[in-house]
Amino acid sequence: MSGEVAVKQVVCEFKIDEQGRVVLVKPSSEVSWFLERGYGEVDKTGVLVLSPVEALYLFEAGKIRVEKGEGDAYTFEELVDIFSRRSPTFWRDFVIYRDLRKRRYVVKEGFSNDLRFRLFERGEYGEKPAKYVVIPIQEGREMSIDQLLKLIRTCRSMNKEPIIAVVDRRNEIVYYSASQVELRNV
Repeated sequence: MSGEVAVKQVVCEFKIDEQGRVVLVKPSSEVSWFLERGYGEVDKTGVLVLSPVEALYLFEAGKIRVEKGEGDAYTFEELVDIFSRRSPTFWRDFVIYRDLRKRRYVVKEGFSNDLRFRLFERGEYGEKPAKYVVIPIQEGREMSIDQLLKLIRTCRSMNKEPIIAVVDRRNEIVYYSASQVELRNV
């Protein structure tokens, strides 16, 4: 034996349903694999539903296949096109999601398009609430200081630390934390 560890390859079949959700085709024991790692949510009917960014990330990683029907499957480019038509900020969101997942964070849907993701401290998913909220900004798109301050205050009111993710034209991301400073006797 050469000391290699066998890694279980999870490839599950998903489809895009009538409401445009990415759902598991057949319930299986693999549902727990996704949920334990912070992917997807189980809806009220018991079906595992992935967000578009989760679906594309897992597709790119080779963990899922998204069926068109009759044995045919979507390509990466087709999924990007479908999801981008629904959300003009999809690619920006996917780039941030993929980067944070590669850094081994659990990333869940946020509260709005401006408070895009909840970010869990490593090792705390399922045990503690998200510590951070990601505020995405695309280079070249305007955002006023007042709007940014409002978003930061909203994060603080939820006891979350705001993380500002700036995505440049080459899809490179710079993260900033926003902290409050009180100047006294100035």
